[in-house]
This record gives sequence, structure tokens and C-alpha cells, in this order.
Amino acid sequence: MKFTTYSRYAIRAMLHLSRKVPVPLRKISVEEKIPERFLEQVFLKLKKADLVKGKRGAGGGYVLAREKEKINWLSIMEAVDEGLSPVPCMGPVPAECPTFNECIVRKYWEEFYEFTREFFSELTLDIK
Repeated sequence: MKFTTYSRYAIRAMLHLSRKVPVPLRKISVEEKIPERFLEQVFLKLKKADLVKGKRGAGGGYVLAREKEKINWLSIMEAVDEGLSPVPCMGPVPAECPTFNECIVRKYWEEFYEFTREFFSELTLDIK
């Protein structure tokens, strides 16, 4: 399974925020080696999902919108449109599949899909 650049950058940036607050995007960009323009796009999505909020003024930047223990990786990945589906016929917007009802491996894909969703929903920003 391969994750998008959006997810990888979003998780790294959110972990960065979980250690220091508030943090300007420029600082996250430099310290995490993430292009600032790309980070702006990521943070628009994170803000829309109510995972971060901005603080204006001197010493401003971004902060987590709630405690780090309450933000899981799945919510971050979903906020930046990461699909965890191993095949196109699963997930929030499944693609049509001509053999969906007869598929002999679908139940295994479903188990894998549920396993990965559970794994990432239990993994929070409170890592040690």
C-alpha cells in the first residue's frame, strides 16, 4: 500500500504541531523539508476538517484544534482525501465493478480495509 504525498506531509506536519504551538507554516516547511506552497494546500484541508486552527499576530501560526490524543491518523488522512481502500470497488466512493457480487476475494479485501482503518484510527498524535 502506498500513501499519497498529501497524507505523508499532513501527518508529519500534524506531529510537528503536536510538539510545539503555535507554529508558522514557514517553520514547519523548513524543519520538515516540505515545500511551503504544498503545505498551504495541506493546511487548507486540515483546517476545513477542523483539525487545526490559525492564530494571528505576533507569535502566531497554527495549533491543533483539539488535544493530540483525540486526533487520529485516519482523520488526518481522510481530511486530505487519502483513500485506504486496497481496491477501487471499496471505500467511501466505490467504483463500479462488474464482478462485485461474485468476487471471490472481496471479503479478504474488506477485511484488509477494515484492519487498516482500525489501525490508523487507533494511532493518534500522542506518540512517544
